[in-house]
Amino acid sequence: MTETLVRIPQLTSRSGWRWIVATVVALVVVGAYVGVTQPDNRIFVVTVLPAFLLLFGALSWFSTWLDPAAGVLVRIRCRLWRTRVRLEPSTSVALVSDRGGTLLLRARPAQGRGLHVPVVARTDYVEKSQPSALLRQLADTVERHRAGGARPVAEALRKQADHLDGGGTVAGSPLAGLITTGVLTAAKAGGAGAIGGHLG
Repeated sequence: MTETLVRIPQLTSRSGWRWIVATVVALVVVGAYVGVTQPDNRIFVVTVLPAFLLLFGALSWFSTWLDPAAGVLVRIRCRLWRTRVRLEPSTSVALVSDRGGTLLLRARPAQGRGLHVPVVARTDYVEKSQPSALLRQLADTVERHRAGGARPVAEALRKQADHLDGGGTVAGSPLAGLITTGVLTAAKAGGAGAIGGHLG
């Protein structure tokens, strides 16, 4: 990592992490029970369950970074796999809702995988916004590197930052109104609060 990288926090809560831990524990308990009481299914328990837990861990263990100087978003999973998206004219940016209570900054390159960065979260478990300094840094970066659709995104991020600096609440913030929810709000928001930034 270079000194220019800025970490983008996950918008989660202790309750969200408890939901993840409880889910893993429940899977292990159910797997152990099936392995003991149903010998015919033991092969399933010792093969599929560990693979599922590894996948779940890989989805949960990640960090997201911004390199403002280079204009790059980086996602690192399990300290091994990196996804990079350059915020350049061929990359489109937009603010989109995950329909689970989180507003995301979507960066979609012309080719390859995109990234989604959590900006504001409002669920049963968490009500958070990225800090104003980071919002302005994101706005400046997408504008400076001329990402597609940068101007309206940058303006919206700066309005959110101004609102927070003025003492405004997350619930009454400009970007909170862009959040939509589906019929099922990501396992009733427990999962959304913890893994709202995992898209991408």
